[in-house]
Amino acid sequence: MTPSLPLVVAMFAAPAASVPTEVWQVAPDAKGKPGWLNTPRTKDRAALLIPGLKIHPIRPVLATRPELRDWQQPGGELVKLLAKDFDVFAFGYAQTVPLDAVALSPGLRETVANIKKAGYAEIVLIGHSAGGVIARLFVENHPDAGVTKMIAIASPHAGSDLANLKVGYPRVQAPFVQSLTKEARAESGVGKLADKLEVAAVACKLKRLDTDGLVNLKSQWPEEWRAAGVPVMLKEVNHWDAMLIPESVKAIGELAREKLTRWSAEEVETARKLLYGEPEPKSNRFRRMKSGVAPAVVVQNMVP
Repeated sequence: MTPSLPLVVAMFAAPAASVPTEVWQVAPDAKGKPGWLNTPRTKDRAALLIPGLKIHPIRPVLATRPELRDWQQPGGELVKLLAKDFDVFAFGYAQTVPLDAVALSPGLRETVANIKKAGYAEIVLIGHSAGGVIARLFVENHPDAGVTKMIAIASPHAGSDLANLKVGYPRVQAPFVQSLTKEARAESGVGKLADKLEVAAVACKLKRLDTDGLVNLKSQWPEEWRAAGVPVMLKEVNHWDAMLIPESVKAIGELAREKLTRWSAEEVETARKLLYGEPEPKSNRFRRMKSGVAPAVVVQNMVP
């Protein structure tokens, strides 16, 4: 499948830019050696971890090259948990271009292709924050790449108001930050998730607020995902700790390991009322699909 028209327009509206990317095998730990695919496959399933924005106000040069985040490290809690069932890979990329360019970059496409070539029966993309949007754009535009599941955690699918701020980040990161605005995400357009793809959202929030401190709940579980019956799990955790604290790490691991199916209209409606405190507009029509992760999961993780 070729990229959607809005993405094609966005890519050609500006001069073409290369996106430095890198991939590391972190479980089993390949010790940062080159030629990571030479490490023998130890599991039938592979997980690819995709990070989000990290601002570098002091040393902007760090934004121009791929970086392995703390939660992606071999000793990270999520990596250790996933390693029980998956060989785990970590993806890194320069944050000097719009996130759409990262999603369509040869680096990400070749990484997934190489993992598939290694013989894994399942490939799960796990993206935090902007990484979840990158993962989503990738699976929408490459439905035959071999990805079987995608999980987005605290991701601004509909953008974030804070991305409109013009201060707090170096100029070199402006294209990436500004691609996270509500206007930029709306202009990028909405693609279609393949029916066979397993998908889930982990929505994060602060107590008594409808945001995790950076992204509001409606952006983390957007309208088009509700319409597609994408299940959501709610966690009380701030945006920056979502990949670190034991409770949310455990939830991500469960979603990665267990079979996911789309929610019915009634299940989406139940979750919507719990998350937003409002009913779904009557004009919406949801596809009815077999129930998978039940709304009880949302209830159990909802903070009064």
